[in-house]
Amino acid sequence: METRSGNQQNRAKYAVAAVLSVMVFVIMYKHALNLFRDPDLNDLHEHLLEANDLYLTTFAKIWIRKPYMLWNICVKCSMKFLKMPLEDAGAFVHGGFCALNCIVTFFAIDRITEKFTKNASGVPAAVVSGMLSLVMPLYMEWFNSYQYEGQYSINAFFNPTHSAVKPFGLFAFLIAVDLILMYRGEETIFFRDVKSQKTLYIAFGVVLFISTFAKPTFMFMLVPAGVVYLCVDMVQALRKKDGSWKKVWSFMWRVGCACIPSVIYLLFSYAAFYFWGGTFSDAKVAVYPPFTVWHIYSPNIVRSWVHGMAFAIWMVATHPKYFLKSVEGRLALTGYLTGTLEFIFLVEAGSKLECASFAWEMTSGMLLLWVVAAARLVVLTYDTERSVWKNIAVFGGWGLLMIHLFSGTYYINPFNFII
Repeated sequence: METRSGNQQNRAKYAVAAVLSVMVFVIMYKHALNLFRDPDLNDLHEHLLEANDLYLTTFAKIWIRKPYMLWNICVKCSMKFLKMPLEDAGAFVHGGFCALNCIVTFFAIDRITEKFTKNASGVPAAVVSGMLSLVMPLYMEWFNSYQYEGQYSINAFFNPTHSAVKPFGLFAFLIAVDLILMYRGEETIFFRDVKSQKTLYIAFGVVLFISTFAKPTFMFMLVPAGVVYLCVDMVQALRKKDGSWKKVWSFMWRVGCACIPSVIYLLFSYAAFYFWGGTFSDAKVAVYPPFTVWHIYSPNIVRSWVHGMAFAIWMVATHPKYFLKSVEGRLALTGYLTGTLEFIFLVEAGSKLECASFAWEMTSGMLLLWVVAAARLVVLTYDTERSVWKNIAVFGGWGLLMIHLFSGTYYINPFNFII
């Protein structure tokens, strides 16, 4: 009887996750069509035009301008093989990547929930994954008329390449967490049926490369964050003086080898941008005084940070031990801090200064932290141990997540709520 009940719960969570993913697809499809028909030029429109011009004869020319071409290629394939008109193909691909990210997010949250909670139905994990697909910074027009710029978010509905990289970047993060657990001799969370480390190394290298081809900003955050994480492990191992540093070093060079294809492609992308004429002639990567670009879009950076990260801040502040002790929590927090530091100090100087190119590293780190924070909220919701403090923490988490969701629906459709 117990097995039958468990199977019913599994079917329920998959059904809810599938329904919500389709809903996300429909909303993002319609939103993309609206942006395509907007007379003002936007990121979606610009990438759509480049996808339309993508042919074998023009591939090299467009690749130099945009080495991250996964979204463009998918649009072109939809036009060629599905016989879709240009705008419909762009909206279809954009919505598809958003739906895929919703599914990967559900997988991540569900597996973390299963680790800490017995007999969890998985339905809350599916619901939260749908919510995370639509959240945006807290909207306060009187503070900053730009809801996204300045505050930033895990969702950039207007940018197709960021939507394309999210599911692959998040999947690479999940594999990285399991690899760390494996080398430590602990039980894995996400790929419990995979017993071979070699298989996971190969999978990590492949998925990380796909994410780099989709948009290299995620890899530019995750790899340095991994280096920082493992360096801390190495320092701790050296302090023990028991030879355990050899185990850490063995893992470091193996995972480093898995990153080589992505690093090589990143170097080619850099050369395309700055040496082969892919960007403006005066643009270059440079270190600037802290917050130079962030100040362009925000009247108050601390308040913008709170508006954009309120839910994640609440979860980290109320459960700091989890984010400092668990592998998934610590790697997600390290990724967010690494991406934020890159945005604070690194810029594309010259005429591309206001593009805030390194904000994408921060938003990539935000995604990891939000997904892990949401998973922690679901786990705490199932916690049977009652106390006033725990009730406040759970209620506050759900309340903030709902406010972020409201802000996202307002951003998508600011005039009414008929999508």
